[in-house]
Amino acid sequence: MFSALFAVFLQLSSSVAAEPTPEATLSPAVQRVARILEQIRARYVRPIDDQQLIAGALGGVLKGLDSHSAYLDTEAFRELQRDTQGEYGGLGLETRMERGFMEVLSVLESTPASRAGLQPGDRIIRVGDMSVVGMSLEQAIARVRGEPGTPITLAVLRQGEPDPRVITLTREAIQGRSVESGVIAPGYVYVRLTQFQSRTGEMLAKDLKHLLNASSGKSAGIILDLRDNPGGLLDSAVGVSAAFLPPDAPVVVTEGAGHDSNMRLYARKADYLGDDDVDYLEQLPASAKTLPMVVLVNGESASAAEIVAGALQDNKRATILGTRTFGKGSIQTVIPFGDGTGIQLTTAYYHTPSGRTIQGEGVMPDVIVKRQPIAQAGGASALHAVAAGRQASAPDAAAVREMCESRDEGDTANLRNEAPPAGTPQVGSSSIDCQLERAVHLLRSLTALSRR
Repeated sequence: MFSALFAVFLQLSSSVAAEPTPEATLSPAVQRVARILEQIRARYVRPIDDQQLIAGALGGVLKGLDSHSAYLDTEAFRELQRDTQGEYGGLGLETRMERGFMEVLSVLESTPASRAGLQPGDRIIRVGDMSVVGMSLEQAIARVRGEPGTPITLAVLRQGEPDPRVITLTREAIQGRSVESGVIAPGYVYVRLTQFQSRTGEMLAKDLKHLLNASSGKSAGIILDLRDNPGGLLDSAVGVSAAFLPPDAPVVVTEGAGHDSNMRLYARKADYLGDDDVDYLEQLPASAKTLPMVVLVNGESASAAEIVAGALQDNKRATILGTRTFGKGSIQTVIPFGDGTGIQLTTAYYHTPSGRTIQGEGVMPDVIVKRQPIAQAGGASALHAVAAGRQASAPDAAAVREMCESRDEGDTANLRNEAPPAGTPQVGSSSIDCQLERAVHLLRSLTALSRR
């Protein structure tokens, strides 16, 4: 009987998070669901596999809870693990589900996606022969990713074009480095986080240590760019926050139904690593916790990115600049079933150290600066105006000043023409990134005040 099979599956599911539920104690509602599924299996127009039916049922239940809970089949579960580890076979895209389609948020440089000319804002409406409508983000990503060297066909709709384009790409091994850094101006360190993966805090600490030590104590400020960062792992967000906060400063408060969902996490090793691991922040220069700091955010900064922005804002460690963040203040726990599948379930909501709610509200910046579109060249990601080894020319500087002053009130910084310290990575500036320009200008003002 299918009802018995369904009951066994329910027992397996509940045993992960609670005590097993014997079939005899199943509620009438659950027994009704089992009977409905049995009728579908017996009477549907074509044969349907039991596992397929269970996956569809669970997927529907979880989708009905909220947009972030999902059933993970073996492929989706494997891809989620790869994603959090930062290495996978794919195309080099960061996406979200928007109005039923996969919307491209950013494109990694030197990847199949960038060479094919995909751009932020493009919508993927079909993967292979299957529409993405009705899929969760995890399910859609799982279909896009696969073994390196295998082909994948996408139907892509771009704003302003009447019909979708069908393109075929070849998957590659994507090294998902989540930290990009360099010198934005002499004395000013720039760090961009694209996601919060398992090694993001470690990468951040390594880059900061190199940049701050290379300046021979002459660093004057830090810009942390969290724009378009969709979030990631909670412990990674705590570790990143701890890099800039004094020891034991509060980072985040979580509240949920279970005892283990109610936590207060601080800027301490036990809360982002565990007692047995080597502390990657141990050798970080002390100036990382004291230099003037600006954090860039926008409407696509979500989840773990909002935890970091809220923690630094509440602790008065940094000035937040940009636009209101996305407002995803929920935490998802991945629950495995032991057979390669699992569920991603919303188990808690988080709040900033002062008790502010993020869910549906977001983090409001201290300084609001609207963001202008960033130009794309040859399909390569502009990385929020960060182009390695390139400095803007004087005519570009004049164009930036004119445009930023016409679109945002207040002064904007002159572009940098001085030579950066020898031996440090350089980053340049796009001619239209007013948020980045205002961040540099603000840091210079804060540095001037601190020296008085």
